[in-house]
Parts: sequence; structure tokens; C-alpha cells
Amino acid sequence: MEILGWFIFDYILIYCIYYVWFIRRTVRGEKVPSEANYLINLYKLDVNKFSYRKFIKIVGLVTSFDVALVATLVAVIDSRVIWQILFSLIIIIPIIAITFMLLGKFYQKKQTKDNSKELEKEKKYLEKLKEKDSKKEAKKENKIRRKKKVK
Repeated sequence: MEILGWFIFDYILIYCIYYVWFIRRTVRGEKVPSEANYLINLYKLDVNKFSYRKFIKIVGLVTSFDVALVATLVAVIDSRVIWQILFSLIIIIPIIAITFMLLGKFYQKKQTKDNSKELEKEKKYLEKLKEKDSKKEAKKENKIRRKKKVK
């Protein structure tokens, strides 16, 4: 039971870090995680047929699961650090390969389904983001104009 608790703690912690560094930036269009590019290119996914934002979040969940699983399995081993590192290097690649294969196959099947509702939500969200960005730009321009008038 203690091991399960550590796994859940690791999973939540890793996902929070992944969310802050990758998912939030991706939603704003700044940076795309390499895992997402890998899945899109390998399984020839068309991002226009499903919600890209949701896809990035699911990739983050799967990646966090992989890392948390390996960290928990390595922590269970009572041996020297070198053996723990070797064990983690050996098991991380098959775990990532299996989970990404399952995720890629899932999204290949999802492409064939009708996702119009999901895509509408995505469009509305992107429109709201553009609207917020344009308001921010207008505020910045007003501040600059005010500063010029004061001088």
C-alpha cells in the first residue's frame, strides 16, 4: 500500500511539473512537446480531426505515468544506486514504447470517428484565447501611448 501511495504521489508531482513546463506553453502556441511530435509523425495523425489541446494533455498523462512507474519500480529495488540506474534504463524504453504505441493506435482509431463536437469546443477555446490576446495587446498599446503623451 505504501508503494501505491508513492506511485500516486510521483504521478501527480510529475504531471504538475510537465503541465507547467509543456502543456501550458503548448496551449498558448509557444512550444510543442517532442512526445507529441513523435506520435503525430510516427502514426501520421491529422491534428485537425481531434482536439489538439486534449491530445497534449493525454500525452502528458501518459508520459507522467511512464516516469512515475519507472521511479516507483526503481525505488522498490534494495540495491546499489548503479543497479537502480541500470534497471531504470532497461525498463524505461519498453514502457515508453508500449504506452506510446497504445496511445498512437487509439488516436488513429479516433481519427475515423466523428469528432465535430470536440472540434467545435476547440475552436471556441482558441477564439477566446485570441480575444484575450488582442485585449492584452490593446492595453499595452494604450500604456505606450499614455507614456508618450506624458513625455
